[in-house]
Amino acid sequence: MTDLAQSQSFYDVARKVRRKLGQFLGQPQIGDIWPSGVISFTFDDFPKTAFTQGGAILERHGARGTYYTASKLVGTVGDLGTLFDMEDLRAAHRGGHEIACHTYSHLRCSEADEPALVSEVRSNAAGISAIIEGHVPRNFAFPYGATSPTARHVLKRYYASCRGIQPGINRKIPDTAELYAYSVYAGTFDEARMRALIDQNKILSGWLIFYTHDVTEAPSPYGCTPQQWEAVVSYAARTSPVLPVRDVIAALGVKSPRLP
Repeated sequence: MTDLAQSQSFYDVARKVRRKLGQFLGQPQIGDIWPSGVISFTFDDFPKTAFTQGGAILERHGARGTYYTASKLVGTVGDLGTLFDMEDLRAAHRGGHEIACHTYSHLRCSEADEPALVSEVRSNAAGISAIIEGHVPRNFAFPYGATSPTARHVLKRYYASCRGIQPGINRKIPDTAELYAYSVYAGTFDEARMRALIDQNKILSGWLIFYTHDVTEAPSPYGCTPQQWEAVVSYAARTSPVLPVRDVIAALGVKSPRLP
């Protein structure tokens, strides 16, 4: 068995265990999510190019994305290049994109206790609301994909959904505390595989989430080129509805909790 097949087998088993556990605990099930499948494109950390390049590509195809934002990082420069500034945040919001939460300081949630997690989400909500008056993020993604039972338990009380980085199509999952997603990274990019995932999602009536960071001609290891992003977005838009996470969550009837 190849490494890829072994990995897929592991996640198949993990999904079955989670589903059975959810049934045992009486948690609500998400079944066939969308008749022809639905797709969301998301960005972590919000590099400026995620909006100027990645967002522009989405908009050309009549779609909008979800930007998981750590407000302490506004105006900073790091391994992903220049991150968003306040006007980027406002412009993305005005343009119909979703501004979601990625903790305030890009905290590794797997290493945090409940008070630290609550402080982070409160601070991030305040930081985002100060830039976009009155806006409070309702969906979340774990920085680094680092989660834990404590983090999932705490954060699902405050967010309608939490997105991780485990690969998979969201279908018949116990809850929305750790949504599956696939990366779009230049170093591992395989257009045929991306198309196959989109086709499979349509057959399964599922919810397929993609994520990346920067979108530029010379991307970081955690980003992709505009041409790669265009290839995935254009095929998705021809195949299925493309919606921000908030719109899928709303259509599913998942309640949006309020921050403490």
